[in-house]
Amino acid sequence: MRDVICIYHPAFRKSLDLRALGMKHPDIFNVAKLIEESLAAVGHYKVTDGYHADFSDGTDSKTASITKTASIRASNSYHGEITGVTTAGGHLKAGALRCTIYNPHKDSLRFYFLPKSMWSRHITTHPSTGIGKIQYYYHKLHDRIVKLHGYECSSFKELARAK
Repeated sequence: MRDVICIYHPAFRKSLDLRALGMKHPDIFNVAKLIEESLAAVGHYKVTDGYHADFSDGTDSKTASITKTASIRASNSYHGEITGVTTAGGHLKAGALRCTIYNPHKDSLRFYFLPKSMWSRHITTHPSTGIGKIQYYYHKLHDRIVKLHGYECSSFKELARAK
């Protein structure tokens, strides 16, 4: 809410009351949907909520988080995953992924623009549901998600406008 929606979402930008409510009770909002709408507002494309893409430019918005607990006890590696990159039928998202990832270790967001040519090589498929995801690890000492290194955007605006 603080770092994206209250700044970039058209309705929140216009209303001090809505910003205050969002900051006080973020759990009552569909944050992923509001981030999607914020991306579209800044990036100048339309939210289509299509079957394999969220936006009129063929890209998709994904939100994720890094876990607070280390993957292996006493390590500096923390797991995360970008879910729903394929359907149960094996159909991939149409294009690039615009990823907003929350880092609880820094109480901050990271932004990644992942071209389909990159992310489609890193899919893990659930054995029973058949739905695909991208698993990643945040390395606290290096302050980096190695798998996504090189795809990070410096700001939400850069993510929204990436092509």
